[in-house]
Amino acid sequence: MPAGWEAARVAILPASAAFRRLVARFPVRLTEKGFVFDGRSYGQSDDAMALTDPSRPGETFVLGAGRRAVLRLLARHLFYREEEREADYRVVSGDLSKSGRFARNAPALAIDRSSDKDEIASRESFFRSLKDEVRNGVRWQARDTERAAIARWEPELSRLAGSGPRGGIHVRLFPDPATKGRYTGSSRPADLSSTGNDVLVDLDVSAPREPDAISPVLASAAFAARDKRLLARPLLLSALGARACRRWWGRDVATFAAFARQAGVQPTEAQVLSSDPEVSPVLAVGAAASWLDAGAQMEGEAAVLRALAEGDTALTGALKRWAAAASARIAAAPARRALPPGFLRGISYAMSNSVDSSYASPRSRETISRLARMSADSISIMPFAFMRDAHAPSLSFIHRSPGGETDEGTVRAVSDARDANMSAMVKPQIWVGGGQFVGEAAMRSEEDWVRFFDAYRRFIVHHAVVSEAAGAGIFCIGTELIGTEGRAKQWQETIAAVRLATGAPLTYASNWAAGASKVPFWEALDAIGVDFYDPLSRDPDASDAALEAGARAAALPLEKLALAAGKPVVFAE
Repeated sequence: MPAGWEAARVAILPASAAFRRLVARFPVRLTEKGFVFDGRSYGQSDDAMALTDPSRPGETFVLGAGRRAVLRLLARHLFYREEEREADYRVVSGDLSKSGRFARNAPALAIDRSSDKDEIASRESFFRSLKDEVRNGVRWQARDTERAAIARWEPELSRLAGSGPRGGIHVRLFPDPATKGRYTGSSRPADLSSTGNDVLVDLDVSAPREPDAISPVLASAAFAARDKRLLARPLLLSALGARACRRWWGRDVATFAAFARQAGVQPTEAQVLSSDPEVSPVLAVGAAASWLDAGAQMEGEAAVLRALAEGDTALTGALKRWAAAASARIAAAPARRALPPGFLRGISYAMSNSVDSSYASPRSRETISRLARMSADSISIMPFAFMRDAHAPSLSFIHRSPGGETDEGTVRAVSDARDANMSAMVKPQIWVGGGQFVGEAAMRSEEDWVRFFDAYRRFIVHHAVVSEAAGAGIFCIGTELIGTEGRAKQWQETIAAVRLATGAPLTYASNWAAGASKVPFWEALDAIGVDFYDPLSRDPDASDAALEAGARAAALPLEKLALAAGKPVVFAE
Protein backbone atom coordinates (compact mmCIF):
# COMPACT_ATOMS: atom_id res chain seq x y z
CA MET A 1 0.00 0.00 0.00
CA PRO A 2 1.32 3.51 -0.79
CA ALA A 3 2.50 5.44 2.26
CA GLY A 4 -0.26 7.50 3.88
CA TRP A 5 -3.13 5.33 2.59
CA GLU A 6 -5.51 3.36 4.80
CA ALA A 7 -6.68 -0.13 3.88
CA ALA A 8 -9.63 -2.22 4.99
CA ARG A 9 -9.43 -5.89 4.14
CA VAL A 10 -12.80 -7.63 4.17
CA ALA A 11 -13.82 -11.29 4.40
CA ILE A 12 -17.08 -13.16 4.75
CA LEU A 13 -16.34 -16.47 6.46
CA PRO A 14 -15.00 -18.97 5.65
CA ALA A 15 -11.92 -16.83 4.93
CA SER A 16 -9.18 -17.60 2.44
CA ALA A 17 -5.84 -18.99 3.59
CA ALA A 18 -4.20 -15.65 2.74
CA PHE A 19 -6.64 -13.72 4.92
CA ARG A 20 -6.13 -16.19 7.76
CA ARG A 21 -2.36 -15.61 7.61
CA LEU A 22 -2.86 -11.83 7.76
CA VAL A 23 -5.00 -12.00 10.94
CA ALA A 24 -2.96 -14.71 12.63
CA ARG A 25 -1.27 -12.11 14.87
CA PHE A 26 -4.62 -11.13 16.43
CA PRO A 27 -6.14 -13.01 19.41
CA VAL A 28 -9.04 -14.33 17.30
CA ARG A 29 -9.67 -17.84 15.99
CA LEU A 30 -11.53 -18.22 12.69
CA THR A 31 -13.78 -21.21 12.06
CA GLU A 32 -15.63 -22.25 8.92
CA LYS A 33 -18.76 -20.27 9.78
CA GLY A 34 -17.73 -17.96 12.61
CA PHE A 35 -15.00 -16.75 14.91
CA VAL A 36 -13.98 -17.01 18.56
CA PHE A 37 -12.86 -13.89 20.43
CA ASP A 38 -12.21 -13.43 24.14
CA GLY A 39 -13.63 -16.85 24.92
CA ARG A 40 -16.95 -16.31 23.16
CA SER A 41 -18.05 -17.90 19.86
CA TYR A 42 -19.79 -15.87 17.17
CA GLY A 43 -21.49 -17.46 14.20
CA GLN A 44 -24.85 -15.76 13.60
CA SER A 45 -25.52 -13.87 10.39
CA ASP A 46 -25.49 -10.53 12.26
CA ASP A 47 -22.07 -11.16 13.88
CA ALA A 48 -18.97 -9.35 12.57
CA MET A 49 -15.63 -8.00 13.77
CA ALA A 50 -13.12 -5.25 12.90
CA LEU A 51 -9.47 -5.54 13.98
CA THR A 52 -6.61 -3.01 13.85
CA ASP A 53 -3.06 -3.59 15.05
CA PRO A 54 -2.08 -0.39 16.96
CA SER A 55 1.43 -0.74 15.56
CA ARG A 56 -0.03 -0.64 12.02
CA PRO A 57 -2.94 1.83 12.33
CA GLY A 58 -3.49 2.20 8.59
CA GLU A 59 -4.72 -1.38 8.11
CA THR A 60 -8.03 -2.78 9.38
CA PHE A 61 -9.50 -6.26 8.93
CA VAL A 62 -13.28 -6.69 8.82
CA LEU A 63 -14.72 -10.19 8.96
CA GLY A 64 -17.97 -11.87 9.83
CA ALA A 65 -20.51 -14.60 9.28
CA GLY A 66 -23.00 -12.60 7.19
CA ARG A 67 -22.62 -10.22 4.27
CA ARG A 68 -24.92 -7.50 5.67
CA ALA A 69 -23.23 -7.45 9.08
CA VAL A 70 -19.79 -7.20 7.47
CA LEU A 71 -20.83 -4.37 5.15
CA ARG A 72 -22.50 -2.44 7.98
CA LEU A 73 -19.35 -2.67 10.11
CA LEU A 74 -17.17 -1.69 7.12
CA ALA A 75 -19.40 1.35 6.49
CA ARG A 76 -19.06 2.32 10.14
CA HIS A 77 -15.27 2.13 9.84
CA LEU A 78 -15.24 4.17 6.63
CA PHE A 79 -17.66 6.93 7.62
CA TYR A 80 -17.04 7.24 11.36
CA ARG A 81 -13.26 6.91 11.30
CA GLU A 82 -12.53 9.31 14.16
CA GLU A 83 -14.88 7.41 16.47
CA GLU A 84 -13.61 4.04 15.26
CA ARG A 85 -9.96 4.98 15.91
CA GLU A 86 -10.83 4.91 19.61
CA ALA A 87 -11.06 1.11 19.31
CA ASP A 88 -8.56 -1.46 18.08
CA TYR A 89 -11.24 -4.14 18.02
CA ARG A 90 -15.00 -3.99 17.63
CA VAL A 91 -17.28 -7.01 17.63
CA VAL A 92 -20.92 -6.48 16.63
CA SER A 93 -23.79 -8.85 17.25
CA GLY A 94 -26.94 -7.28 15.88
CA ASP A 95 -27.13 -3.80 17.39
CA LEU A 96 -24.78 -4.63 20.27
CA SER A 97 -21.02 -4.27 20.30
CA LYS A 98 -17.89 -5.18 22.25
CA SER A 99 -15.01 -2.77 21.73
CA GLY A 100 -11.70 -1.72 23.22
CA ARG A 101 -7.96 -1.45 22.73
CA PHE A 102 -5.13 -3.93 22.64
CA ALA A 103 -2.51 -3.49 25.36
CA ARG A 104 0.36 -1.21 24.39
CA ASN A 105 3.98 -2.30 24.76
CA ALA A 106 2.94 -5.93 25.22
CA PRO A 107 4.88 -8.78 23.56
CA ALA A 108 1.67 -10.00 21.85
CA LEU A 109 -1.70 -8.46 21.03
CA ALA A 110 -3.96 -8.86 24.05
CA ILE A 111 -7.09 -7.07 25.29
CA ASP A 112 -6.55 -4.06 27.53
CA ARG A 113 -9.22 -4.91 30.11
CA SER A 114 -9.53 -1.32 31.33
CA SER A 115 -10.73 -0.26 27.85
CA ASP A 116 -13.13 -3.14 27.14
CA LYS A 117 -16.80 -2.15 26.74
CA ASP A 118 -18.97 -5.21 26.28
CA GLU A 119 -22.70 -4.71 25.54
CA ILE A 120 -22.89 -8.33 24.37
CA ALA A 121 -21.83 -9.61 27.80
CA SER A 122 -24.30 -7.16 29.38
CA ARG A 123 -27.11 -8.75 27.38
CA GLU A 124 -26.11 -12.20 28.58
CA SER A 125 -25.93 -10.93 32.14
CA PHE A 126 -29.38 -9.35 31.85
CA PHE A 127 -30.99 -12.59 30.68
CA ARG A 128 -29.23 -14.54 33.43
CA SER A 129 -30.73 -12.13 35.98
CA LEU A 130 -34.33 -12.96 34.98
CA LYS A 131 -36.19 -15.13 37.47
CA ASP A 132 -38.92 -17.60 36.50
CA GLU A 133 -42.48 -17.57 37.82
CA VAL A 134 -45.32 -19.71 36.48
CA ARG A 135 -48.88 -18.41 36.79
CA ASN A 136 -51.88 -20.22 35.30
CA GLY A 137 -49.60 -22.18 32.98
CA VAL A 138 -47.76 -19.09 31.68
CA ARG A 139 -44.02 -18.74 32.26
CA TRP A 140 -43.07 -15.20 33.29
CA GLN A 141 -39.47 -14.01 33.48
CA ALA A 142 -38.46 -10.77 35.22
CA ARG A 143 -35.88 -9.19 37.44
CA ASP A 144 -37.00 -8.22 40.92
CA THR A 145 -37.29 -4.57 39.82
CA GLU A 146 -39.89 -5.45 37.13
CA ARG A 147 -41.67 -8.26 38.97
CA ALA A 148 -44.64 -6.10 40.00
CA ALA A 149 -45.67 -5.83 36.35
CA ILE A 150 -46.61 -9.52 36.35
CA ALA A 151 -49.54 -8.70 38.64
CA ARG A 152 -50.66 -6.03 36.18
CA TRP A 153 -50.47 -8.08 32.97
CA GLU A 154 -51.23 -11.64 34.11
CA PRO A 155 -54.97 -10.91 34.66
CA GLU A 156 -55.13 -9.25 31.23
CA LEU A 157 -53.54 -12.28 29.57
CA SER A 158 -55.94 -14.58 31.46
CA ARG A 159 -58.92 -12.49 30.31
CA LEU A 160 -57.77 -12.52 26.69
CA ALA A 161 -56.93 -16.23 26.71
CA GLY A 162 -60.38 -17.10 28.09
CA SER A 163 -60.85 -20.78 28.73
CA GLY A 164 -58.28 -21.78 26.09
CA PRO A 165 -54.88 -23.33 26.84
CA ARG A 166 -52.18 -21.03 28.22
CA GLY A 167 -49.35 -23.54 28.33
CA GLY A 168 -46.52 -22.74 25.97
CA ILE A 169 -46.69 -18.96 26.52
CA HIS A 170 -43.48 -17.36 27.79
CA VAL A 171 -43.37 -13.65 28.73
CA ARG A 172 -40.13 -11.72 29.37
CA LEU A 173 -40.26 -8.31 31.06
CA PHE A 174 -37.93 -5.39 30.24
CA PRO A 175 -37.59 -2.15 32.24
CA ASP A 176 -37.65 0.35 29.37
CA PRO A 177 -37.62 0.58 25.55
CA ALA A 178 -33.86 1.15 25.32
CA THR A 179 -33.06 -2.03 27.24
CA LYS A 180 -35.60 -3.98 25.21
CA GLY A 181 -34.26 -2.44 21.99
CA ARG A 182 -30.64 -3.29 22.78
CA TYR A 183 -31.32 -6.89 23.80
CA THR A 184 -34.11 -7.91 21.39
CA GLY A 185 -33.71 -5.59 18.38
CA SER A 186 -37.11 -3.96 18.95
CA SER A 187 -38.20 -1.11 21.21
CA ARG A 188 -41.91 -1.73 20.61
CA PRO A 189 -44.03 -2.10 23.78
CA ALA A 190 -44.51 -5.80 23.03
CA ASP A 191 -43.33 -8.30 20.42
CA LEU A 192 -44.44 -11.82 19.60
CA SER A 193 -42.14 -14.58 18.35
CA SER A 194 -41.58 -18.28 18.87
CA THR A 195 -38.76 -20.05 20.65
CA GLY A 196 -38.70 -23.82 20.62
CA ASN A 197 -42.22 -24.96 21.48
CA ASP A 198 -43.10 -21.72 23.24
CA VAL A 199 -44.80 -18.56 22.06
CA LEU A 200 -42.56 -15.76 23.33
CA VAL A 201 -43.75 -12.26 24.28
CA ASP A 202 -41.15 -9.58 25.06
CA LEU A 203 -42.83 -6.79 27.02
CA ASP A 204 -41.69 -3.30 28.07
CA VAL A 205 -43.18 -2.60 31.50
CA SER A 206 -42.75 1.18 31.09
CA ALA A 207 -44.93 1.42 27.96
CA PRO A 208 -47.57 4.18 27.99
CA ARG A 209 -51.06 2.96 28.83
CA GLU A 210 -52.44 4.68 25.74
CA PRO A 211 -52.38 3.65 23.04
CA ASP A 212 -52.41 0.14 24.48
CA ALA A 213 -49.90 -1.74 22.31
CA ILE A 214 -49.44 -4.64 24.74
CA SER A 215 -52.91 -6.21 25.13
CA PRO A 216 -53.22 -6.97 21.37
CA VAL A 217 -49.89 -8.84 21.46
CA LEU A 218 -50.94 -10.84 24.53
CA ALA A 219 -54.18 -11.74 22.75
CA SER A 220 -52.21 -12.84 19.68
CA ALA A 221 -50.02 -15.00 21.92
CA ALA A 222 -53.13 -16.72 23.28
CA PHE A 223 -54.33 -17.49 19.74
CA ALA A 224 -50.88 -18.76 18.71
CA ALA A 225 -50.69 -21.02 21.78
CA ARG A 226 -53.88 -22.72 20.60
CA ASP A 227 -52.75 -23.06 16.98
CA LYS A 228 -49.05 -22.69 16.15
CA ARG A 229 -49.86 -22.57 12.42
CA LEU A 230 -50.97 -18.96 12.92
CA LEU A 231 -47.34 -17.97 13.51
CA ALA A 232 -46.72 -18.45 9.78
CA ARG A 233 -49.08 -15.50 9.08
CA PRO A 234 -47.84 -12.86 11.53
CA LEU A 235 -49.86 -9.94 10.20
CA LEU A 236 -53.13 -11.86 10.41
CA LEU A 237 -52.14 -13.16 13.85
CA SER A 238 -51.64 -9.54 14.95
CA ALA A 239 -55.04 -8.70 13.46
CA LEU A 240 -56.65 -11.46 15.55
CA GLY A 241 -55.13 -9.91 18.67
CA ALA A 242 -56.25 -6.39 17.72
CA ARG A 243 -59.76 -7.59 17.02
CA ALA A 244 -59.93 -9.34 20.41
CA CYS A 245 -59.09 -5.99 22.08
CA ARG A 246 -61.62 -4.06 19.96
CA ARG A 247 -59.24 -1.11 19.51
CA TRP A 248 -56.09 -0.61 17.49
CA TRP A 249 -53.91 2.50 17.77
CA GLY A 250 -56.75 4.20 19.59
CA ARG A 251 -59.31 3.52 16.83
CA ASP A 252 -62.39 1.30 16.82
CA VAL A 253 -61.46 -1.96 15.07
CA ALA A 254 -64.96 -2.44 13.63
CA THR A 255 -64.68 0.66 11.40
CA PHE A 256 -60.93 0.66 10.76
CA ALA A 257 -61.26 -0.86 7.27
CA ALA A 258 -63.93 1.69 6.37
CA PHE A 259 -61.60 4.49 7.51
CA ALA A 260 -58.74 3.04 5.45
CA ARG A 261 -60.96 2.81 2.35
CA GLN A 262 -62.25 6.37 2.76
CA ALA A 263 -58.69 7.65 3.23
CA GLY A 264 -57.42 5.66 0.23
CA VAL A 265 -54.83 3.74 2.24
CA GLN A 266 -56.37 0.27 2.46
CA PRO A 267 -53.94 -2.66 2.03
CA THR A 268 -54.63 -5.44 -0.45
CA GLU A 269 -55.54 -8.96 0.65
CA ALA A 270 -52.25 -10.17 -0.90
CA GLN A 271 -50.21 -7.72 1.21
CA VAL A 272 -51.93 -8.88 4.38
CA LEU A 273 -51.67 -12.56 3.52
CA SER A 274 -47.94 -12.32 2.74
CA SER A 275 -47.20 -9.99 5.70
CA ASP A 276 -45.55 -7.61 3.21
CA PRO A 277 -42.73 -5.89 5.16
CA GLU A 278 -43.21 -2.63 3.20
CA VAL A 279 -46.89 -2.22 4.11
CA SER A 280 -47.75 -0.07 7.13
CA PRO A 281 -48.39 -2.42 10.07
CA VAL A 282 -50.55 0.27 11.66
CA LEU A 283 -52.90 0.42 8.67
CA ALA A 284 -52.68 -3.23 7.60
CA VAL A 285 -53.28 -4.80 11.03
CA GLY A 286 -56.15 -2.40 11.72
CA ALA A 287 -57.81 -3.06 8.37
CA ALA A 288 -57.31 -6.84 8.64
CA ALA A 289 -58.73 -6.86 12.18
CA SER A 290 -61.80 -5.12 10.78
CA TRP A 291 -62.06 -7.77 8.04
CA LEU A 292 -61.93 -10.55 10.63
CA ASP A 293 -64.59 -8.78 12.68
CA ALA A 294 -66.88 -8.66 9.64
CA GLY A 295 -66.12 -12.31 8.90
CA ALA A 296 -67.06 -13.35 12.43
CA GLN A 297 -70.36 -11.49 12.12
CA MET A 298 -71.11 -13.05 8.73
CA GLU A 299 -69.87 -16.61 9.25
CA GLY A 300 -69.06 -17.07 12.94
CA GLU A 301 -65.90 -17.07 15.04
CA ALA A 302 -65.11 -20.73 14.38
CA ALA A 303 -65.34 -20.24 10.61
CA VAL A 304 -62.83 -17.36 10.75
CA LEU A 305 -60.31 -19.42 12.74
CA ARG A 306 -60.72 -22.37 10.37
CA ALA A 307 -60.20 -20.12 7.34
CA LEU A 308 -56.97 -18.72 8.78
CA ALA A 309 -55.53 -22.24 8.86
CA GLU A 310 -56.50 -23.02 5.25
CA GLY A 311 -54.42 -22.60 2.07
CA ASP A 312 -53.76 -19.26 0.43
CA THR A 313 -56.41 -19.62 -2.26
CA ALA A 314 -59.31 -20.35 0.07
CA LEU A 315 -58.16 -17.76 2.61
CA THR A 316 -57.77 -15.07 -0.06
CA GLY A 317 -61.37 -15.63 -1.11
CA ALA A 318 -62.57 -15.35 2.49
CA LEU A 319 -60.56 -12.17 3.08
CA LYS A 320 -62.08 -10.57 -0.04
CA ARG A 321 -65.61 -11.32 1.21
CA TRP A 322 -64.90 -9.98 4.67
CA ALA A 323 -63.00 -6.92 3.41
CA ALA A 324 -65.93 -5.92 1.19
CA ALA A 325 -68.32 -6.10 4.14
CA ALA A 326 -66.00 -4.28 6.54
CA SER A 327 -65.23 -1.50 4.05
CA ALA A 328 -68.94 -0.81 3.60
CA ARG A 329 -69.26 0.30 7.22
CA ILE A 330 -69.21 4.00 8.12
CA ALA A 331 -66.19 5.51 9.86
CA ALA A 332 -66.31 8.87 11.64
CA ALA A 333 -63.39 11.29 11.61
CA PRO A 334 -61.96 12.30 15.00
CA ALA A 335 -63.35 15.53 16.43
CA ARG A 336 -61.22 18.50 15.43
CA ARG A 337 -59.16 20.21 18.10
CA ALA A 338 -57.99 23.81 18.37
CA LEU A 339 -54.37 24.90 18.11
CA PRO A 340 -52.48 24.98 21.40
CA PRO A 341 -53.15 28.40 22.95
CA GLY A 342 -50.72 31.30 22.97
CA PHE A 343 -47.29 31.76 21.47
CA LEU A 344 -45.42 28.46 21.09
CA ARG A 345 -41.86 28.58 22.39
CA GLY A 346 -40.82 25.58 20.38
CA ILE A 347 -37.82 23.34 19.81
CA SER A 348 -37.15 21.26 16.67
CA TYR A 349 -36.45 18.04 18.54
CA ALA A 350 -34.13 15.82 16.51
CA MET A 351 -32.94 12.43 17.71
CA SER A 352 -29.66 10.58 17.22
CA ASN A 353 -29.75 7.28 15.36
CA SER A 354 -28.99 5.01 18.29
CA VAL A 355 -31.00 2.95 20.74
CA ASP A 356 -29.91 5.03 23.73
CA SER A 357 -30.50 8.41 22.04
CA SER A 358 -33.76 7.63 20.23
CA TYR A 359 -37.14 9.24 20.84
CA ALA A 360 -38.14 6.08 22.74
CA SER A 361 -35.22 6.18 25.18
CA PRO A 362 -35.22 7.23 28.85
CA ARG A 363 -32.55 9.76 27.85
CA SER A 364 -35.07 11.47 25.56
CA ARG A 365 -37.58 11.75 28.41
CA GLU A 366 -34.91 13.37 30.59
CA THR A 367 -34.00 15.79 27.78
CA ILE A 368 -37.62 16.84 27.25
CA SER A 369 -37.97 17.47 30.99
CA ARG A 370 -34.84 19.64 30.85
CA LEU A 371 -36.23 21.60 27.88
CA ALA A 372 -39.44 22.26 29.82
CA ARG A 373 -37.38 23.72 32.67
CA MET A 374 -35.72 26.04 30.12
CA SER A 375 -39.23 27.47 29.42
CA ALA A 376 -39.76 25.76 26.06
CA ASP A 377 -43.39 24.71 25.87
CA SER A 378 -43.54 22.78 22.60
CA ILE A 379 -41.45 20.36 20.53
CA SER A 380 -41.65 19.08 16.98
CA ILE A 381 -40.97 15.37 16.38
CA MET A 382 -39.65 14.41 12.95
CA PRO A 383 -40.03 10.85 11.67
CA PHE A 384 -38.56 10.33 8.20
CA ALA A 385 -39.35 8.43 5.01
CA PHE A 386 -36.64 7.60 2.49
CA MET A 387 -36.95 8.41 -1.22
CA ARG A 388 -34.15 6.89 -3.26
CA ASP A 389 -34.53 9.34 -6.14
CA ALA A 390 -36.33 12.69 -6.34
CA HIS A 391 -38.07 11.60 -9.54
CA ALA A 392 -39.08 8.06 -8.53
CA PRO A 393 -42.49 7.64 -6.85
CA SER A 394 -41.64 5.09 -4.15
CA LEU A 395 -41.26 5.82 -0.42
CA SER A 396 -39.90 3.60 2.37
CA PHE A 397 -41.10 4.60 5.81
CA ILE A 398 -41.48 1.50 8.01
CA HIS A 399 -38.87 1.89 10.78
CA ARG A 400 -38.27 -1.26 12.80
CA SER A 401 -34.74 -0.67 14.09
CA PRO A 402 -34.87 0.59 17.69
CA GLY A 403 -32.26 3.20 16.75
CA GLY A 404 -34.53 4.76 14.11
CA GLU A 405 -37.60 7.01 14.05
CA THR A 406 -40.09 4.32 15.03
CA ASP A 407 -43.80 4.69 15.74
CA GLU A 408 -43.21 3.86 19.39
CA GLY A 409 -40.58 6.63 19.42
CA THR A 410 -43.17 9.14 18.22
CA VAL A 411 -45.63 7.98 20.89
CA ARG A 412 -42.98 8.21 23.61
CA ALA A 413 -41.83 11.70 22.61
CA VAL A 414 -45.40 13.03 22.44
CA SER A 415 -46.30 11.34 25.72
CA ASP A 416 -43.15 12.62 27.44
CA ALA A 417 -43.87 16.14 26.19
CA ARG A 418 -47.43 16.02 27.49
CA ASP A 419 -46.20 14.77 30.87
CA ALA A 420 -43.92 17.84 30.96
CA ASN A 421 -46.93 20.10 30.18
CA MET A 422 -45.64 20.74 26.66
CA SER A 423 -47.45 20.41 23.35
CA ALA A 424 -46.00 18.42 20.47
CA MET A 425 -46.15 18.76 16.71
CA VAL A 426 -45.47 15.67 14.61
CA LYS A 427 -43.70 16.69 11.39
CA PRO A 428 -43.04 13.71 9.06
CA GLN A 429 -40.41 14.46 6.43
CA ILE A 430 -38.78 12.87 3.39
CA TRP A 431 -35.07 12.22 3.09
CA VAL A 432 -33.96 12.01 -0.56
CA GLY A 433 -30.94 9.92 -1.53
CA GLY A 434 -27.83 11.23 -3.18
CA GLY A 435 -27.88 14.50 -1.27
CA GLN A 436 -30.84 15.80 -3.27
CA PHE A 437 -33.01 18.53 -1.74
CA VAL A 438 -36.54 17.35 -0.95
CA GLY A 439 -37.91 20.35 -2.84
CA GLU A 440 -36.61 18.74 -6.04
CA ALA A 441 -39.07 15.84 -5.68
CA ALA A 442 -41.19 15.95 -8.84
CA MET A 443 -42.49 13.21 -11.11
CA ARG A 444 -42.00 13.03 -14.87
CA SER A 445 -45.35 11.52 -15.86
CA GLU A 446 -48.98 11.61 -14.75
CA GLU A 447 -48.80 7.92 -13.94
CA ASP A 448 -45.86 8.53 -11.61
CA TRP A 449 -47.64 11.49 -9.99
CA VAL A 450 -50.54 9.16 -9.13
CA ARG A 451 -48.12 6.57 -7.70
CA PHE A 452 -46.25 9.23 -5.73
CA PHE A 453 -49.35 10.63 -4.05
CA ASP A 454 -50.64 7.10 -3.34
CA ALA A 455 -47.34 6.34 -1.57
CA TYR A 456 -47.25 9.72 0.17
CA ARG A 457 -50.84 9.37 1.37
CA ARG A 458 -50.02 6.00 2.99
CA PHE A 459 -46.94 7.54 4.63
CA ILE A 460 -48.64 10.64 5.98
CA VAL A 461 -51.88 8.91 7.09
CA HIS A 462 -49.83 6.24 8.88
CA HIS A 463 -48.12 8.95 10.93
CA ALA A 464 -51.38 10.83 11.44
CA VAL A 465 -52.92 7.72 13.04
CA VAL A 466 -49.88 7.30 15.30
CA SER A 467 -49.92 11.00 16.21
CA GLU A 468 -53.63 10.96 17.01
CA ALA A 469 -53.21 7.94 19.26
CA ALA A 470 -50.34 9.68 21.04
CA GLY A 471 -52.28 12.94 21.48
CA ALA A 472 -50.15 15.29 19.36
CA GLY A 473 -51.21 18.95 19.47
CA ILE A 474 -50.38 19.80 15.82
CA PHE A 475 -49.77 17.66 12.74
CA CYS A 476 -47.69 18.84 9.78
CA ILE A 477 -48.81 17.27 6.49
CA GLY A 478 -45.62 17.96 4.53
CA THR A 479 -42.27 19.74 4.56
CA GLU A 480 -40.64 21.83 1.81
CA LEU A 481 -42.13 19.78 -1.04
CA ILE A 482 -41.83 22.65 -3.53
CA GLY A 483 -41.95 20.43 -6.59
CA THR A 484 -45.33 19.01 -5.56
CA GLU A 485 -47.09 22.17 -4.40
CA GLY A 486 -48.63 22.89 -7.79
CA ARG A 487 -50.60 19.62 -7.60
CA ALA A 488 -53.33 21.36 -5.58
CA LYS A 489 -56.09 18.79 -6.23
CA GLN A 490 -53.93 15.89 -5.02
CA TRP A 491 -52.89 17.87 -1.97
CA GLN A 492 -56.54 18.60 -1.18
CA GLU A 493 -57.26 14.86 -1.37
CA THR A 494 -54.27 14.13 0.88
CA ILE A 495 -55.43 16.69 3.45
CA ALA A 496 -58.92 15.17 3.43
CA ALA A 497 -57.40 11.74 4.10
CA VAL A 498 -55.35 13.10 7.00
CA ARG A 499 -58.50 14.72 8.48
CA LEU A 500 -59.99 11.21 8.69
CA ALA A 501 -56.97 10.07 10.72
CA THR A 502 -56.49 12.89 13.22
CA GLY A 503 -58.40 15.72 14.85
CA ALA A 504 -55.19 17.69 15.47
CA PRO A 505 -54.94 21.08 13.74
CA LEU A 506 -53.03 20.77 10.46
CA THR A 507 -50.25 22.82 8.92
CA TYR A 508 -47.71 22.50 6.12
CA ALA A 509 -44.07 23.64 6.34
CA SER A 510 -43.30 25.85 3.35
CA ASN A 511 -39.72 26.35 2.21
CA TRP A 512 -38.83 29.68 3.84
CA ALA A 513 -41.20 32.60 4.36
CA ALA A 514 -40.51 33.61 0.78
CA GLY A 515 -42.08 30.37 -0.42
CA ALA A 516 -45.23 30.49 1.72
CA SER A 517 -47.27 32.65 -0.66
CA LYS A 518 -46.79 30.07 -3.44
CA VAL A 519 -48.57 27.28 -1.52
CA PRO A 520 -52.10 27.00 -3.00
CA PHE A 521 -53.87 24.99 -0.27
CA TRP A 522 -53.63 27.07 2.92
CA GLU A 523 -57.42 27.39 3.04
CA ALA A 524 -57.70 23.64 3.74
CA LEU A 525 -55.33 23.88 6.73
CA ASP A 526 -55.54 25.40 10.20
CA ALA A 527 -52.26 27.32 10.26
CA ILE A 528 -49.64 28.64 7.87
CA GLY A 529 -46.41 26.77 8.51
CA VAL A 530 -42.90 27.87 7.57
CA ASP A 531 -39.41 26.43 7.82
CA PHE A 532 -37.93 29.87 8.46
CA TYR A 533 -34.40 29.83 7.01
CA ASP A 534 -34.70 33.08 5.07
CA PRO A 535 -31.43 35.07 5.00
CA LEU A 536 -31.29 37.87 7.56
CA SER A 537 -28.24 39.72 6.24
CA ARG A 538 -25.50 39.44 3.63
CA ASP A 539 -22.98 40.78 6.13
CA PRO A 540 -21.24 37.97 8.08
CA ASP A 541 -20.45 40.50 10.81
CA ALA A 542 -24.00 41.91 11.06
CA SER A 543 -24.94 43.45 14.40
CA ASP A 544 -27.81 42.17 16.54
CA ALA A 545 -29.86 45.19 15.47
CA ALA A 546 -29.23 44.43 11.80
CA LEU A 547 -30.18 40.78 12.29
CA GLU A 548 -33.37 41.76 14.12
CA ALA A 549 -34.27 44.11 11.26
CA GLY A 550 -33.52 41.31 8.81
CA ALA A 551 -35.79 38.92 10.70
CA ARG A 552 -38.63 41.45 10.67
CA ALA A 553 -38.18 42.04 6.95
CA ALA A 554 -38.11 38.29 6.21
CA ALA A 555 -41.29 37.72 8.26
CA LEU A 556 -43.21 40.64 6.78
CA PRO A 557 -44.70 38.63 3.85
CA LEU A 558 -46.05 36.14 6.40
CA GLU A 559 -47.92 38.87 8.23
CA LYS A 560 -49.65 39.86 5.00
CA LEU A 561 -50.40 36.22 4.13
CA ALA A 562 -51.78 35.51 7.63
CA LEU A 563 -54.08 38.54 7.51
CA ALA A 564 -55.34 37.62 4.03
CA ALA A 565 -55.93 33.96 4.93
CA GLY A 566 -57.21 34.63 8.45
CA LYS A 567 -54.85 32.01 9.89
CA PRO A 568 -52.02 32.06 12.43
CA VAL A 569 -48.40 31.31 11.52
CA VAL A 570 -46.36 28.44 12.96
CA PHE A 571 -42.60 28.58 12.48
CA ALA A 572 -42.28 24.84 11.99
CA GLU A 573 -38.48 24.96 12.03
